[in-house]
Amino acid sequence: MSRGKKRRRNSKSLSTKRVGLQMSPEKALAIRVRRVLTKKITAQKVPSLLVPPSDISKQILVFKEGKFHHLIDNFLVFRMPDNALGVSIRKAVYSIRYSGEYLYIDISAERISKRECLTVARTAIGAERIRITPSPPIHLLAQEFAENAHGFKLRKLASENRPHPTKLGSGKAPAKTRGMTYTERWLRQLNLAFNQTATEQVRKKALVQLAKIESELLSLSEEYFKWPSTEALNGSGSLNSFDAPKDGILSFFGYQVGRGSVLTSSTRYAILDRVFTLVLPPILPSWHMDSWGTPESSRRLRKMAETIAALARNAKHRRSPSYDQAVGDWEQDLQRLHDTHYVGRFDFGWPVTHTV
Repeated sequence: MSRGKKRRRNSKSLSTKRVGLQMSPEKALAIRVRRVLTKKITAQKVPSLLVPPSDISKQILVFKEGKFHHLIDNFLVFRMPDNALGVSIRKAVYSIRYSGEYLYIDISAERISKRECLTVARTAIGAERIRITPSPPIHLLAQEFAENAHGFKLRKLASENRPHPTKLGSGKAPAKTRGMTYTERWLRQLNLAFNQTATEQVRKKALVQLAKIESELLSLSEEYFKWPSTEALNGSGSLNSFDAPKDGILSFFGYQVGRGSVLTSSTRYAILDRVFTLVLPPILPSWHMDSWGTPESSRRLRKMAETIAALARNAKHRRSPSYDQAVGDWEQDLQRLHDTHYVGRFDFGWPVTHTV
């Protein structure tokens, strides 16, 4: 009896398969269309709405098709029909956007006639919750458009303004977030942001995340950054990988050279370039942080160059083949800093790595 049932089930299964094979293309297409139409679509997460700091409402950056175009100081603010705030250029009003660092408009986006909007006081911006919209970090714009007519204003804006602070309660944060340290998260986004094989959308998102992590670091207290001891910073004394334990800044941001380093030359330089343009978090005591100067300043570049040159000279004094690759990496990075940031901008004596 059981065998008969088993045979009947197999027979039924085979007949079903045969019917399936005989399904017409039109019926198969109809089933697919029905499945697509009845599929549930998950709504996208709405970006955060934040009130921008009052000190950044004095200037509006103007973009065109996603590219920086110019900067305006004198502007009128309008209340648009959808209740959003906008800024006028000629007879049109464009919606104000907030990157987390600065306010901007895009003149290639949808516009509204002035006649359809109401004029409001500029102070309305400081009381308005504006949607965070991803946009290039201000320090990158200042660097890219240094020769632009508004280059000076961009640099000033980059040095004065910080990203919108992340809410961290008492100012302290756990050493790891989602299983990664701040340095690991920062390096990951840095690699994505400057990865030329990644899509433009991925790189832009990485830059936004990079700015957010840097914002978190700026809001942390000095207590968070206290190093346990100089011995802990020096590590095991391995000759295969080197950092900058003496100063801690480069070490904190993951800068390493030598045979044991996993960083490529382009990643090393991306770290140095970012450190040169960053508002540094209070990694070291205030008296030591002062020696690093402000972003993109002569003091900042000189401190970076002297730190790297000193590491190279100290390694050469040891006269060990184990240090050869590290010395080569340091000298290569020093040369790139010289060619990119020193030439034509500063005149202090550039440090050397040769020994007597």
